[in-house]
Amino acid sequence: MIVFWRLFLAYYLADFALYGKRFYMYGSQNPWKAAVARGVLFFLLSLALCWQYLDMNWSFFGITHLRGWAALFPVTMFYIFSDGWFKLNGTHKYNNTLSFLLHDIFNFFVLFLAVPFRSLYETGSFFAEKWTVFFVGLLLVTKVLGSFIYCVEKDLYGRDFPTTDEHWIMMMMRAIFFLTGLLPGWRWLFFTAACWAAVIYARKIRLMDVSPFAFYFGFGVTCVVSWLVHWRVYLNW
Repeated sequence: MIVFWRLFLAYYLADFALYGKRFYMYGSQNPWKAAVARGVLFFLLSLALCWQYLDMNWSFFGITHLRGWAALFPVTMFYIFSDGWFKLNGTHKYNNTLSFLLHDIFNFFVLFLAVPFRSLYETGSFFAEKWTVFFVGLLLVTKVLGSFIYCVEKDLYGRDFPTTDEHWIMMMMRAIFFLTGLLPGWRWLFFTAACWAAVIYARKIRLMDVSPFAFYFGFGVTCVVSWLVHWRVYLNW
């Protein structure tokens, strides 16, 4: 699964690089231009991250096999067009959250069907590369979790796009929680407890003015992801 996790990184790095209120507004007015921009960036990042596997035969959705560089073209085309395919109408309940989940689930399904499984047979591990697992975890708790929380809050409260300060401060705090969980031994437990005490106090004095869902769900999921990555790094499962 080496290639899958590298494509996973490329997928969210493309979104992360073009994430922000300015690009969000541009994407609302020019959805296909924004989708193509993300697609091109995803393709280039995939080439860079998977360069040593591009001459390997990749599965083409179980139908045939293509060289890695050729298999990336249909995967990228699906990535581009899926921006419009999985956007539910605003009349649907929780349309933003469901659109986010459907979009990502189907894209990961396509990535999974396209990767060469020989890399899994060679390593014998679903999470073969520690550096990839680390960056996947970091992206999950910063960009991905932040986007999901925004979609849920937009459905629940009709909120606007997060302010720049709120977006980056919350992302930075989740990154700190994630990194403290990777400390060796039992130090991670004490530092994580200290972080929880600090953010609870900051929220109490309204220095951190976020919804209960963003607070508890955001930091709770971050801790879980951090512990999973910790076990992979130190226990080699």
